[in-house]
Amino acid sequence: MTTPKPSRKKTPTPASIAMGLRIRTQREHLGFTQAKLAAMLGVTVNAITQYETGRASPRRERVPALLKALGKSIGWLLTGDEPAEEVKAQTQQEQTILLKARNLSPESQDILIKMIEALQK
Repeated sequence: MTTPKPSRKKTPTPASIAMGLRIRTQREHLGFTQAKLAAMLGVTVNAITQYETGRASPRRERVPALLKALGKSIGWLLTGDEPAEEVKAQTQQEQTILLKARNLSPESQDILIKMIEALQK
């Protein structure tokens, strides 16, 4: 009589399930399929499924690309907390503008503010 092999599947923890749910919810909010997100990260669709179910976490080197694709911070990924400015953004377009503006140099941000002010006149 042989003993059954122990399962090699990782049992998801509550934290990994919650992170996976955040990834899936944001992916769907952005209108991405699992295939599109996988292509953006250079991983398989199965890897995205594993992330979203909490059975696997993204490798450290893939996290920056995941955060960029989802438009989120590492704090959000790990805890679900979002900076107050992002929470205040009412639309996806407002959030996109905010995130893009943050990546500009201070000089470019000044130019952007002047452009917005000119458009409002």
